[in-house]
Amino acid sequence: MPKRTLVRALFLVGMSVIALALSAEAFPPPGVPTTTNPGPLVANGAGSTAIFAFSDAGDQSQLTLSGFAGNPIFDNATNSPGNTVNLGALLGPQVFGLNNLTTGSSFLANVADADGNFHAFYTSNFADFGVGALPAAAAAAIAALPAGTTVTFIGWEDLTAGQGSDFDYNDLIFALSNLTPSSVPEPTTLSLLAVGILGLAYARRRR
Repeated sequence: MPKRTLVRALFLVGMSVIALALSAEAFPPPGVPTTTNPGPLVANGAGSTAIFAFSDAGDQSQLTLSGFAGNPIFDNATNSPGNTVNLGALLGPQVFGLNNLTTGSSFLANVADADGNFHAFYTSNFADFGVGALPAAAAAAIAALPAGTTVTFIGWEDLTAGQGSDFDYNDLIFALSNLTPSSVPEPTTLSLLAVGILGLAYARRRR
């Protein structure tokens, strides 16, 4: 194979691998638990607001934030879509949790359960949850946020597989402003990324 063709092939492979490594994780199909750690959410130092967006849970559960003095943030027995809580000016990694008071199970977004399944999923698109339109009160609360505010939705699965979970990640959904996924690649993804970078480096050197 001519050197120029080899260089071009290595370049294309490198770009493809990097694109694969950096691509966002797709929303899991209904009934399929995610085993990919979503990690913590990251705050940028601006004021953050939690908005109760949606509930389809039969159990009573509470949303919490590690280290937050105002826990629980929400309780689906007393809160409803459109309710808001000011989380203050957060900075750095933020770990949210869900305490199912009915079953006694507690989940952290970035910690797998005993089966290796995670119970939280992040997305910027509410439609990913497959529950129809965002409730009007929640949509109004989001629309009232300052211009330029980022919004991330966190959807929860409130039961384990042994408790009959349907793993649809829409039992409880909350909108969080100025908090974004950390997007830390898993070891396999990092390996792919390294291969891609090496391929690009080799191609550039051969040029």
